[in-house]
This record gives sequence, structure tokens and C-alpha cells, in this order.
Amino acid sequence: MGKLESLKKLFYEFTTIHHQNIDYNLWACENLINWLQANPAELLYKESPSSFNSIAKTLKHISDTQLYWSSMIRGTETPAFEYIATEVDLPTEFSNLVNEAKELADYVKENKEEMSKLHLIESEWFSSNFPKYEYLQHLIIHTTYHRGQIVTIGHVVGLSKAPMLDFNFWNVMTIPPSSSPASV
Repeated sequence: MGKLESLKKLFYEFTTIHHQNIDYNLWACENLINWLQANPAELLYKESPSSFNSIAKTLKHISDTQLYWSSMIRGTETPAFEYIATEVDLPTEFSNLVNEAKELADYVKENKEEMSKLHLIESEWFSSNFPKYEYLQHLIIHTTYHRGQIVTIGHVVGLSKAPMLDFNFWNVMTIPPSSSPASV
């Protein structure tokens, strides 16, 4: 395989990984929200020891930080939000989380070259100048971490039948082996 073909394959694999991650994020958000909506709202507000002391507050944190990182990636206005929310409107956050995941997925798929560009962030918490795909990776890892917290809090407050939100589960269920990047 020549150098040009190797570079094309590498770009294809790189792009495929990001598309898979963003599709996985949307799928996991939708499945989490479907599960939460099937449970009594009072349990979603019930307090339990965690970094955010209820499912509602953890969900709000995921929604707010996904919007924050998405705004960095998409170059839109940076939202203001409380680090730890005092009030949470669940229907609003259910909608916000899924809608922002969809908008981000569309952006990433339509702006492949843009994702490799450096983006300077200077905030009250940190300064960084990384390619946008690294911020995307952080967003995916961060939301995955907190989705796991929501499932754990759910078990503590009495929810059952949590959905499987694992990346490999999604990957196995949605991508036929013959079309995986390794077989291309």
C-alpha cells in the first residue's frame, strides 16, 4: 500500500471513529432518557450520595456540559449555567440532552476537516488549544461517565431495568461485522 493510500485509510478510520462515537452518544442519550421517562419523576429527584446528589441534577450537569463542549466544537455562543443546579425541569433537560446530541452529531458529520483544527479555549477553569476532535473525545467520555452515575443512583433510589448503555453493546448491535472499519 502506497503512502497516499495509507493516508486515505487513516483518514477514513479517524473519521469513522468520530462518527461512531457521536452516533453512540446520541443512541445512549436517547436510551437513557427513554428509561428515565418510564419511571416516576419523584425518584429522579430523590437524593443519593454522589457528585450530583440526584438523577435530575446529574442529568442537568450532563446536559449543560454537553452544550458547553458542543458550543466549543461548533463555534456557537457559550452558554452560562450553574455548576450544580438548584432546580431542574426534567422535560426540558430530556429534550435538551437529545437535541444537542443530534445537533452535535450533524455538525461532526458535516465538518470532518474542521474537527482537526485547533480551537483555543480560555475559560475561568482552564486554557487549552487542542483540535476539536479532542474536545469531542472529552465530551463523549464525560457524558459516558455521568450516564453510569445515573444508572448507579437509579439502583440506589429504586429504579430497575436500566438499559445497557455500553459502547461495545451499541457497536455490536448496530454495525454488521462486514462493514466494520477493520474489514474495509
